[in-house]
Amino acid sequence: MTAAKRPVRTPAAVPVGIIGAIALGLLGAAAIRDALQALDVVKGESWSGSLAEKVKLIEPAGWMVPAGIAAVLIGLWFLIAALKPRRTTQWQVGDSSVWIRPKDAARLAAGAATDVGSVLSATTSAKRRRITVNAVTTTDAAHVSEELEAAVTSRLAPLNRPPRIRTHVRLEES
Repeated sequence: MTAAKRPVRTPAAVPVGIIGAIALGLLGAAAIRDALQALDVVKGESWSGSLAEKVKLIEPAGWMVPAGIAAVLIGLWFLIAALKPRRTTQWQVGDSSVWIRPKDAARLAAGAATDVGSVLSATTSAKRRRITVNAVTTTDAAHVSEELEAAVTSRLAPLNRPPRIRTHVRLEES
């Protein structure tokens, strides 16, 4: 049995590919229009022919150097986007082929937080490598914060790289 692929984000080159595809589509449409014009199906002047005539008349100008530098920088951006590695979108459970979304790990953390005896309610949120637990209690907030962190850390221990746990405990007066 082969291991599952790791879940990764969409490549950074996707926007570059979309822009390139649109540009090639427009260039192809202009070529088709010129072919139809050459066959006398479409009236008017050839777009590529008139563009070639205008290019012949262009003389070096001051704006061409910055435009060339900009073109090189855009090309480098395209190259970097194509070679940039993709980040994983989920967290691996142990060394297995099982992956869990950060949102689901936050749900596990919320379950562990509500299992702590003095916690009235708990909500969680997950970022890239961090889970934040917001809890409400009626007892000592500092002690509950330590219990929460221990309970959540224990619940998320099977993860290959457990996230950082941040706790916020609010004391509710009764």
